[in-house]
Parts: sequence; structure tokens; C-alpha cells
Amino acid sequence: MYSLLWALYSYFLSPILSLLLLVILVYVVMSWLLMGGVISMRNPTVRQIQGVLDSIMDPLLRPIRRHVPPLGQLDLSVFLLALGILFTRDWLLPTLIGLTRPVIH
Repeated sequence: MYSLLWALYSYFLSPILSLLLLVILVYVVMSWLLMGGVISMRNPTVRQIQGVLDSIMDPLLRPIRRHVPPLGQLDLSVFLLALGILFTRDWLLPTLIGLTRPVIH
């Protein structure tokens, strides 16, 4: 049972969460490039990429945005989502399935 949980974590859950972190990074960089005027939404490729990113990120960010209002122009929901994914991938899931055991001195 332990090896099944470890395999599920290492070959399925961890790569999906890592891919989601990469999507968050692309989403943030895209928003910066759009705000800075480096790329334009008039470009159909940019519109298509932004549409895909929005369709992935909006359902994940909507619950966070309901509870955490933006601070002026600063939206912390993306940062909180990334922290939650990192916490889940690197500590919560390995602890729950017993991959890491606490060190007792």
C-alpha cells in the first residue's frame, strides 16, 4: 500500500502540481507583458494563449479572490495559490503518505 501511494504521488500528483506552478508562472509573466505593452491582445495568438490561461486559472483563483480582496492594484490570489500548491506538493502530501518522517532529536 505504501509503494502504491508513493508511486501515485511521485508519478502523478507531484508532476501535475509542478505543471500547475509552471502555468501560474506563465500566467503572471503574460499579465506583466500585457500591462507593459510588450505584447498586445490584438494578436490572435496572444488572445488564444491568454484565453487558455484564463480558462485554467480563473476557476482556481475565484474562491481565493472571494475571501482575499485585492490590496489596491495588487492581487494576492495568484501568490496564495502558488504557496498553497507548494505547501501541498512539498509538505502535506509527502507527510500524509509517510514519505518524510519528522526527525526527533
